[in-house]
Amino acid sequence: MKVPTVRALLRTLSSSSPSNRAARRTGPRVGKALDSPQWSAVTQVASRFGVVYSGLYCLTTPQILLSVIGGGLGHRQKAADAWAKVWAIRPVRQWVAARVFDTTVGDHFDGGDNRYAWVGQFCWLTAAAAATGLWSALDRHRPRTGDVTSDARFRLLVRMCLAGQMFHYGAAKVVPLQFQLPLAKLVEPFGNFSPMTALWSQTGASKPYQVLLGCAEIAGGLLLLLPRTTTPGALLCALELTQVFILNMTYDVPVKLHSLHLLLLSLVLLAPETARLVEFSLSRREVRPAVSSELFRTRRANRIAAAAQVAAGLWMLGAQLRNDRRFWTAFGPGRAKPELYGIWNVDAYECDGRDRPALTTDGRRWRRLVVESVDVVTVQHMDDSFDLHAATIDMAGRSITLLKMTDPQWKATLALVRVGDDRLTLEGDVDGHHVRLRLSRLDLDSLPLVGRGFNWVQESSSLR
Repeated sequence: MKVPTVRALLRTLSSSSPSNRAARRTGPRVGKALDSPQWSAVTQVASRFGVVYSGLYCLTTPQILLSVIGGGLGHRQKAADAWAKVWAIRPVRQWVAARVFDTTVGDHFDGGDNRYAWVGQFCWLTAAAAATGLWSALDRHRPRTGDVTSDARFRLLVRMCLAGQMFHYGAAKVVPLQFQLPLAKLVEPFGNFSPMTALWSQTGASKPYQVLLGCAEIAGGLLLLLPRTTTPGALLCALELTQVFILNMTYDVPVKLHSLHLLLLSLVLLAPETARLVEFSLSRREVRPAVSSELFRTRRANRIAAAAQVAAGLWMLGAQLRNDRRFWTAFGPGRAKPELYGIWNVDAYECDGRDRPALTTDGRRWRRLVVESVDVVTVQHMDDSFDLHAATIDMAGRSITLLKMTDPQWKATLALVRVGDDRLTLEGDVDGHHVRLRLSRLDLDSLPLVGRGFNWVQESSSLR
């Protein structure tokens, strides 16, 4: 009987201690463990800087605003212009660019890594450093215990912003909209591709792969919606964003700054769990329970808050899927394809009544006509140069009108005669010369990239 009596006495003493009575009064909210170690000054300052800088980035980045309001890829510039007006940051960036870097910046952020973005990051780094110094000076007499990155309100901001970005980019892949393989790329020499075009084309060539990438990003965002699943969600996001950042760096994609910051946001969420993750991975000891930090003092209030976070996250995801789907149908590959859709080889080219031979040194003779949509046509010349045209195809009136994107004064109207499903002739004036063309449509399935498909059994291991 002695052992149970001693254990009962210990439980009684433990439950009657002041610290545990306070814990019961506050309910499930625990800001930090009772035996929290003393933090070094450097670690505390670094933690505060991470909070300030992450908060500034979340609140001043137009892509994040775009995801929070549920906008898709087609609304990026509107979000950038609106957020710039809210924060009145254009004059600040322009002043810093002129006085500090002796350069000029544009009037808006284009979503990439232009000077406007780089100067802005310098501004926020400076502001975060100043705010961190002021915070540390005002708080210098308090004990350095606990990690400010574990504060529930701060983590809520970062979780929702990062989840919105994962939904934003994930939805654009699931639709799919972000990566495309235009018809003109099928006949353009691979050596003419920029590194980014090569990445976009190889990803756009496989829709299942693109959709799976989007599903993984959406899964990471969904796990971030609840505090309980934040750690696995942040781990998944960190893995995905590491791959994205590496691709952006190695293929020269102009989203290096933003992808790096999204990766840093996921690492900020993981920061309070670093010790536990290392202990779980490298030791055989039992991992201690996570120290929770709740928004409110009562269990009911926290459950309502969790439900609200899930509802807000699902609304963001649904809104972005709808917007991207609408954009995909109205302007993307989901729109109705024209009757002349395809790649048309120019079999014969007459200029002013004389046949023009197909010489690769002839930069004026047409080699192919690529009809991508009802209003976009690309002309490939014999020297493999390309001209992108706005087009009006009138099948009833049997004509096609071309306007050069690079020269608003240029215009050509050609009479169109359909000889068969895959043959036609064009005749009219182009660049002051009367031309007549005979064209035949290329069978897209004859191209291995399009027509090969998937095969479980392959007798040959060649690249073809």
